Amino acid sequence: MKRFVAVLAAGAALSGLGIAGAAARPTGTTTCGYGVGAKVCLTIDGRLASATGFASSAAGPAQFASFRLELGTTAGGSLEREDLGAVVPAGGITVGPVASTVPCGTGITATFAVTRAGRTPVTAAVTVPAVC
Repeated sequence: MKRFVAVLAAGAALSGLGIAGAAARPTGTTTCGYGVGAKVCLTIDGRLASATGFASSAAGPAQFASFRLELGTTAGGSLEREDLGAVVPAGGITVGPVASTVPCGTGITATFAVTRAGRTPVTAAVTVPAVC
């Protein structure tokens, strides 16, 4: 029982950092964009938009990476952003979600950037209209 509680507490702490092992299944329409070793998915459900990023593990040992997950409008406005750093384990890592209400009829962009020491930064992006 104590081990189970410790696992739950660790999971709650990680999700508070925007890092989740298993995210709840969103409703609405989900569209994903891909980069080399990175993926970002944008879900639009009425006036609510949410974005989640995924970074795959690099070959070799686990490596520290910096992440930026951003939700914005095609007009250049930033709606929500999360910057954090973490070690990417062998199975990869999920970052987010970030969420915001959005203006109807606006193009919404989700961008996920991954930076690792000694490697070229990788970005995945997707844009969809917010149809309410």
